[in-house]
Amino acid sequence: MTCHFVRWTSTEALPDLQRLPDRLISSTQGFSAKRRERYLKSRVLLAEMMFYFFGYPLLPTLLVSPEGRPYFADPNMPNFSIGYAGNTIAILLSEEGSVGMDIEIVHVRPTNQVVPQMQAQTQAEQAWIDAQRDPLEAATQLCTIRQSLMKIPGVNSHPPNNLKLHPASGRLRSTYTPAVEVMSDVDDYLAWACAHIPTLNRLIMWKYTSATGMRKSGEILQQQRQSVRYMKLTSHTIEKATSTASQ
Repeated sequence: MTCHFVRWTSTEALPDLQRLPDRLISSTQGFSAKRRERYLKSRVLLAEMMFYFFGYPLLPTLLVSPEGRPYFADPNMPNFSIGYAGNTIAILLSEEGSVGMDIEIVHVRPTNQVVPQMQAQTQAEQAWIDAQRDPLEAATQLCTIRQSLMKIPGVNSHPPNNLKLHPASGRLRSTYTPAVEVMSDVDDYLAWACAHIPTLNRLIMWKYTSATGMRKSGEILQQQRQSVRYMKLTSHTIEKATSTASQ
C-alpha cells in the first residue's frame, strides 16, 4: 500500500483560501484566532493535496466523527490523518485502507525527564528506551507510534492497554487492529509515525510551501532503513500470515 506523507512548516499569515468552500471558511468565525489559523491551514494543505494528486479544484465535503476526526463525506474518497506540532502541519493520505499519523516535537529538558503521556507502557518499551542514546527522544518516538495507531478510525474507542509495542524486535500487538504496520523516524527536532491498515509498503514524503507548492522529499520502500532512528513495526498477525504463506 502507498501512502503520501506531507509536511508544511509555516510562520506566515493565512494563505490563499481559494480551494476551500465558503461554508467551511464561514464555519470558523467563532474560533479563536490561533485555532482558526491552524484549522484553515490544515484544510488548505489537504485541499492542495487533493488538487495535486487527484485534480479536485475545491476541497470535497468533510464530516467529523464523534471522536473529532475529520473525514470525507464520500466513502470512496481517500482516508487521511492530520497532525500538528509547533508550526508544522502534517497529513498522511491513502487511497486504500485506513491511516493514522502523529508528529511530536522532541523537547529539550535539562533533567531529561519524560512527561507522563510519554511514559513506557510495558517493560519491553522501557528496556528499549533505556538502551537508546537519547531516552527522551526514544520515548517521544514511541509516543508518536502509539498515537498514530490510536488515530486510526475507530481505534481510540478501545482501551489503550490493548496495544503493546515491541520496538527492539520491530513488532506490535493490538487486539483491535490485528493487521497494521507503522513507519517512524526522527528528523532533527521532530518525531513522526505513520500507520496504515493492513500494510505499509511504500511511504512517499513531501514538503509543501505556499511559494513552491508540493515537492517530493523522499520515499521509503518496504524494510528500507532511512536512518539510525528509523523503525518499522509490524503486527504479529501480518507476520504470522506471511510466515504461513511462505511455507
